[in-house]
Amino acid sequence: MDNPFSVSNQLSSHDEESISVRKKTLSSEIMGEIGFGGSIYYLLTSEEPTSEEEQLVSAMLSSLMVHGTTPHAIASRLTYLSEPKSIQGAVSSGLLGVGSRFAGAMEQSARELQAIAKRDDLEDAVAELVVEYAESDQRFSGIGHPHLTPVDPRARRLFELAEKADVAGDHVEAIHAVQVAFEEDTGYELPINITGAIAAVASDMGLPPEGARGIAIISRAAGLVAEVLEEQKNPAAMDIYQFIDEQMSYEE
Repeated sequence: MDNPFSVSNQLSSHDEESISVRKKTLSSEIMGEIGFGGSIYYLLTSEEPTSEEEQLVSAMLSSLMVHGTTPHAIASRLTYLSEPKSIQGAVSSGLLGVGSRFAGAMEQSARELQAIAKRDDLEDAVAELVVEYAESDQRFSGIGHPHLTPVDPRARRLFELAEKADVAGDHVEAIHAVQVAFEEDTGYELPINITGAIAAVASDMGLPPEGARGIAIISRAAGLVAEVLEEQKNPAAMDIYQFIDEQMSYEE
């Protein structure tokens, strides 16, 4: 009789002697043989990375680890204040905020860039995108930065690595076209930020939009572990809590 619960799994398997990831044995073909960035690339795409691609993914993971006192960092520290025995709870509370406004906005940027790259006329596609955003009074998350100008050095470095890895393609071209179009439309200097760079490069590497945000989630998890360790050494959560409590007023 067939097992009614049988499902297909292409990610991993194990037996009494080994664990396999995709088509490789974890202990002998991945551990010590492929770096973490390369392992992530292999896990997500099933393709073995070149050394340049491995370096590129590692650079993306490094670029988003920390970004000052973000809502994610505050959430993790406050959760750790409430339950200091659960580092995973503190980290997960911060990860829940990797969304469309903070840290995870490259998913929507990647979705837009992938749609543009499919069009026959890049110029027309970009022009339509600019009009769409102008009419909705929204900001395209892949360009502009409140502090870094005229260049986001992380984005510039990522593009350099993408060129070196022979990865930069239609989506990198698209994000540069989007930048130029928005600058001409608004009259403002709008550098491509790391969100847009990751969206473009991840798309050129064949990742879906959700995969681009996945890079942000993996990266920020490392940063939030560091936030918890920093909270242990230099506590700030109680001060944050007390400050908000003092400033908040109740109105009927």
